[in-house]
Amino acid sequence: MGWKKIIVSGSQAILDSLTVDNGLSATSFSGGGAGITGVVHNSGEIASDISGSFNAVSASIATDIANISTDFADIANKPTLISSSAQVEATLLDNSVTFGTGNVTAAAFIGNGSQLSGITVDQAATLASTFTNQTSVEVVHNFSSPNINTTVYDADGYQIIPASVRANLNDRVTVTFATSTSGRIVVAKGGHIISGSVSYTNLVDIPILFSGSAQVDYDSIQNQPTTISSAQGTKLSNIAVTQAVNLDTMESNIATNNSKLTANTSNVTTAGALMDSEVTNLAAVKAINQSLVTSASPTFADLTISGDLIVQGDTTTISTANLLVEDKFILLNSGSTGTADGGIVIDEGSGNGHGYIYDSNTSRFGFHNSLSSTATSATPQAFASAVVDIDAGHSDISEYQKNGNVKVDTGNIFIYA
Repeated sequence: MGWKKIIVSGSQAILDSLTVDNGLSATSFSGGGAGITGVVHNSGEIASDISGSFNAVSASIATDIANISTDFADIANKPTLISSSAQVEATLLDNSVTFGTGNVTAAAFIGNGSQLSGITVDQAATLASTFTNQTSVEVVHNFSSPNINTTVYDADGYQIIPASVRANLNDRVTVTFATSTSGRIVVAKGGHIISGSVSYTNLVDIPILFSGSAQVDYDSIQNQPTTISSAQGTKLSNIAVTQAVNLDTMESNIATNNSKLTANTSNVTTAGALMDSEVTNLAAVKAINQSLVTSASPTFADLTISGDLIVQGDTTTISTANLLVEDKFILLNSGSTGTADGGIVIDEGSGNGHGYIYDSNTSRFGFHNSLSSTATSATPQAFASAVVDIDAGHSDISEYQKNGNVKVDTGNIFIYA
């Protein structure tokens, strides 16, 4: 066991033998090369290789030419119509074509069809058109009349009333919606358009409050009330205040008339108690109300301590993205009376993780790929290699004479083994 010299670039090495698994390159090779395989040694081998290659290519070309078929059925990508004669071109160009008693089939026919016979055209009485996520839909019905009936259904088949229906042309109708809507529109020919109005008192399921429309506007109400009252009781779940309100007066009035309140009055204070107008920092008042006694566990958003913080518990948990420590050195294992293992564990989600540890048994630093954060000792799975640089003034002491450590001395590199 001792320091072994490492051969590096620029140094001279004398070896009894050398085995290379992959390629080996050099400016030149000298010596006997008779044992090298896979190379051409003389001109006779070159002539033999060239002759064999040409013979193989010639035979392959002759075989391919002999196998060429002249049968029309074997031609790939055959055209659907072969036209290369003047007779076919003259017949089809600006002339009538007679197909006899056979049928002509096509995806569509375009042109004047007035001379076609045997065609029956049924006139539709209704037309349905579906739509998806639209605010305006135009349906072309071609009934040649604005006197139509238009019915609109939603995607579930329920009849709905759109924002508007306009039949301003004889062949189409435009339907608009207040919001994006999906469903279908049914247009029927003839009939009469029925319109009218329904009294508010005849409506079913009358809402308690209308909101979100231009028809209901508090500013347009005459004799706007300044108080909220009802002989039958008023139920309010949310009140939006847009103007200045005297909370002292409101709180006093609620306390005086709290016999009329049916809701929970536990949060209503009487006149003379702490009013909101007297509170300059409501958050600070709420923070005080956390029973700050020695046995309490208060919660603070931010806490600044100008003096020292001493934690005497067994566990200290710091939940922070980045921990900044002003000290230049961190002392670990401070509670031990002698040499013991220690290190740092990088948590990988389960309380275990990769650890960088000091092994007190071998007096070496090392690594562990799955170390518990609650471990009190650890055995490295791999050691960290130390570098003893004699040229930099290090001393070659037994502390670092251990397997895998490296020493640099007067430009030479050694590894301990």
